[in-house]
Amino acid sequence: MMISKRYRNALLLAKTYPSADCYSDHFPVVGKFKLKLKKNSKPFTNIKFDLPILKTNQTIREKYQISVQNKFEALGDAEEVEQQWENFKSAIMEAATEVIPKV
Repeated sequence: MMISKRYRNALLLAKTYPSADCYSDHFPVVGKFKLKLKKNSKPFTNIKFDLPILKTNQTIREKYQISVQNKFEALGDAEEVEQQWENFKSAIMEAATEVIPKV
C-alpha cells in the first residue's frame, strides 16, 4: 500500500484478501485509517484606518463627525448593555468605513 509521509502514522491496519474473487491476479488490499483533520481557518485581520488624516484634513473630519452623529441619532435605545455596546461599535465602524481611507 503506497501512502504519503504525511499520513504514514494515520494508517492503523493494512491487510490483503487473497480469497476475494475479483477476477484478477492481484489481491485486494484494505487499510484502516484514523485521521484528525485540523480546522482550516483564515486569520482575522483588523481593518486599519488612516486616523492621522482626521487631524490634518478638515473636510474628512467634518464628514466623519456628521456621519457618526447621524448614526447615533438613528440608533434608538436598547435596554441591555451588550446591545448598546454592539450598536455603538457598529455605528462608529460604519462611519469610519464610509469616510476614513484605509491604510
